[in-house]
Amino acid sequence: MDLPQAKTQRLTVLAILAFAAAIFATAVIIYANNPENNGLPTAIQAVTPASGDNVLSQTEIVIDLAAGYDAELVVNGVTIPRSEMQEVRGLNLVSYRPGADKTVTALLADQNCMQARYWEIAQGPANAQIYTWCFFTS
Repeated sequence: MDLPQAKTQRLTVLAILAFAAAIFATAVIIYANNPENNGLPTAIQAVTPASGDNVLSQTEIVIDLAAGYDAELVVNGVTIPRSEMQEVRGLNLVSYRPGADKTVTALLADQNCMQARYWEIAQGPANAQIYTWCFFTS
């Protein structure tokens, strides 16, 4: 192999490695800034209101679960009966709206902390895990 050809091959390999490093760095930056990278457990796709939000006292609380999961909701330390929660099975949504005829009539006038007890349906609630988040009402 002559010298110019070896030098060309090294430069080509270095260019490919630099390009791969640039693609990797771009992927890391995109992942770090992705709104889907929200710190929620894999089983919970979203919660509404989100942590830190400021909402009205009659706002509906929603847990959007991954397929195959179920959950119950605890509002400021009060477990909400299943009969008062709304469930949309096809969309894996569990929600609760405070009201005059409900266990929790209104959210507190300041910070409200929720707990979602969630579990794989196949394993049952005995294997539940807990996700806690807080938001504010005005």
